[in-house]
Amino acid sequence: MRPRVLLVAALVVVVACSSSPPDPYAAFRQSRTEDVPGTLDWQIGPVPSDYRASIGPADAYDELFDAGDRRRAYAILAQVTNTSNHSVGPPAWVFVTPRTCYATAKGDLVSPGRTGNGCTPQNLYVQGVNATTGERLGGFTAFDTPTPWVPAREGTPTPVSAKVQAGTTLLH
Repeated sequence: MRPRVLLVAALVVVVACSSSPPDPYAAFRQSRTEDVPGTLDWQIGPVPSDYRASIGPADAYDELFDAGDRRRAYAILAQVTNTSNHSVGPPAWVFVTPRTCYATAKGDLVSPGRTGNGCTPQNLYVQGVNATTGERLGGFTAFDTPTPWVPAREGTPTPVSAKVQAGTTLLH
């Protein structure tokens, strides 16, 4: 009887030591490679399965340009690829915010054309923050599809509030 108890105890210890802790950001992980809508050469794809982010989405969001100016933002743990030069970025928190406003006044460097409305729900701004170092990686604009785009993530993350100086943004 005693040898069986010791065998079971040893088995429990081996299983407990060999399993890694669960990823607290698993639901935010990009599940497959997909094009970012309204861009010609940007894709987001999954990070390596054994990668664990050193910083969370709320801390990373604080590093962004205009952090807190938007009420909602998608937070995605992914790697961004530029398909025209075949460069792949580091694992990053990628934030997609809708309703980005573009300049509309005469003489502005960038204008939305003749609509006169530079703030539409389809205007997307995509920004990245290195999920290991917290370094801001940059951003680019995109344009949403008629059916609003939702990133292909591993799950439906519980929304996280990012409270920054400019306001509060719900990261989902």
